[in-house]
Amino acid sequence: MEASEAKDLIDEAIERTEAQHEHEQSAERVAERTFRDRVSVLIGIFAVCLAVIHMAAAGSARDSLLRGIEASDTFAYMQAKIVRETVLKTASASTADSIERAAWASEAKRLRQPDRAEHGIGQLQAKGEDLRREGKAAATAGEGYELGETALQMAIVLLSIALVARSRPITYAACALAILGIGLAIGAKAGFAVLGFA
Repeated sequence: MEASEAKDLIDEAIERTEAQHEHEQSAERVAERTFRDRVSVLIGIFAVCLAVIHMAAAGSARDSLLRGIEASDTFAYMQAKIVRETVLKTASASTADSIERAAWASEAKRLRQPDRAEHGIGQLQAKGEDLRREGKAAATAGEGYELGETALQMAIVLLSIALVARSRPITYAACALAILGIGLAIGAKAGFAVLGFA
């Protein structure tokens, strides 16, 4: 074999090796790009879920506050009626005039009885208790939403780390954490107490 033939064979072997190496690098780049694209899409999906859960948490906090204010107002109105009832009963017991006594006693009795406007003392008490329960339920739901938010925020951070580290296990951990967060939010929406909050 001549030197030129040997050189050609060596050049061909080098070209084949370089082509094979380039093909392997190209496949690796495609796999890395696919991984990055998928993780980026997951970050976007989790960010949207986080925004929705954050809105639900804010709504629950607002509902809890409003129900608490309504309950307080209702109980204050009920207490004002009880004071008025007590004054009327005292007045009816202290007067000598039987007509005035009957009128005051009748008015005191009317304050306690149910009416169409639901302003009877018993009705106001029941309404106030219902509002208080609704406020507690909204606060409990808010706690569940906040836990879900936290889990999703952590998942997004883990996905950012996975992008830099090119780590599939970190990606899987982030997905599990995001699923947990979404599950907590769904549980809060369904009215389940989360982790013993009640």
